[in-house]
Amino acid sequence: MTVILKRLLPAVFLLAVLLTGTVLAEASPELTDARATAAYWTQRNPQGDAVLLTPSQVEATNESLRRRNDTLTDLSAMPESVSGAEVKERIEKVQAIGDFDTASQPDLYKNGSALTAYSYSFARKNCNIAALPETVTVRYGVVTRRANLRLLPEAAGWFESAGDVHYDTLQATALDPAEPVAVLGDSYDKKFAFVRTHFYDGWLAKSDFAETDRTTWDGFVHPTDFAVVTANKTTIANGAGESLLFQMGAKIPLAAGANGAKVLLIPVSDNGALKIVKRPAAFDDTLHEGFLPCTENNFVRQGFRFLGDEYGWGGLDDSVDCSSFVGDVYRSMGIELPRDADQQAKSMPKVVDLSGMGEADRLAALEACMPGTLLANNTHVMMYLGQDDDGTPIVLQSMSSWFSFGSDYGKHYLRKVIASTATFLNFSGVPYINGVHYLGSLR
Repeated sequence: MTVILKRLLPAVFLLAVLLTGTVLAEASPELTDARATAAYWTQRNPQGDAVLLTPSQVEATNESLRRRNDTLTDLSAMPESVSGAEVKERIEKVQAIGDFDTASQPDLYKNGSALTAYSYSFARKNCNIAALPETVTVRYGVVTRRANLRLLPEAAGWFESAGDVHYDTLQATALDPAEPVAVLGDSYDKKFAFVRTHFYDGWLAKSDFAETDRTTWDGFVHPTDFAVVTANKTTIANGAGESLLFQMGAKIPLAAGANGAKVLLIPVSDNGALKIVKRPAAFDDTLHEGFLPCTENNFVRQGFRFLGDEYGWGGLDDSVDCSSFVGDVYRSMGIELPRDADQQAKSMPKVVDLSGMGEADRLAALEACMPGTLLANNTHVMMYLGQDDDGTPIVLQSMSSWFSFGSDYGKHYLRKVIASTATFLNFSGVPYINGVHYLGSLR
């Protein structure tokens, strides 16, 4: 009961402010003490290196996730052709994510100036829906550099204010080199292709991928042997004069080299056709042969590798937003989550629906969860670490902004991966746990 009272202190503080008129400046939710280290949590969990899921159980979990969420797909089951009607529906569904599915011009900014009617109408025309054939023959591509998947075939960013450079409303997600894509159509200007990935549809610049045959492509969809990036990010030379950025969880096929040592199979574009370059595979704490073991402590260790990194909306700024942060942690152990925050927790094997629960019951439900559990609502997701010495629940998150209610009342941009309590105040001035919809975990 004492623990619960401690957790309710933020609400008590707000009541005191209302009753007394006392207003205090508040600090960022970011923790900077020992709780913001992986060692603090792994030392408290000596059983945390026990394997939660074997490789075959990871595969079964991914199949279960695909059944629960239709944004996930096993590309190896992709048919050789699909109907033009299906592609049209997929293009329009992607447009709708950003409210770009109508002719009504949005109030947005491009290159610092108001978006023009011409720019908006051309971006929609560039989707080239009218040119879709009755039957679309699927083509096969592999991403050759870190690339942006877009909601419309448009490279320039569209922002809600003239001075914004971070929150591009056209951005869907970022893709790593060696990511396979199924190509379903071309833009009107021939500069983009509409593609399916294992977790998202969208528009990909043709300069960022190369096309190949189905057999070669299958070797990137489900490689027999592969390396996994385990650092928050790393760079690898592609042997063609370019240094490629890979983010945690990126999977790179392996093959045997001439001397028996394993080599990375790096995709390179040769005038739009796929060329594979073999590069030495140096396994260390940034690159692992195969997935990491799926353990509680690996969720913690991998999460903390992002600590302090910039918040990157949709993978922009070469970094992670809230959902790509947890997605990258999970995929380093082979588990493929949906891309968007509102889908991630409720797609997990074990889901706790917090609807109708009071704060005490929510905290009790979280206390029973394992490290790595996701806390999610419609717009944000965080990863649970455990309780500190005072019984306060602590999370890792890629945080865009936070709110204060003292003398510095307002919204503050932090744009950083941080450790925080799960009870920091949300935009309504109540502990954040009260706005969480689902807890999602592996068990």
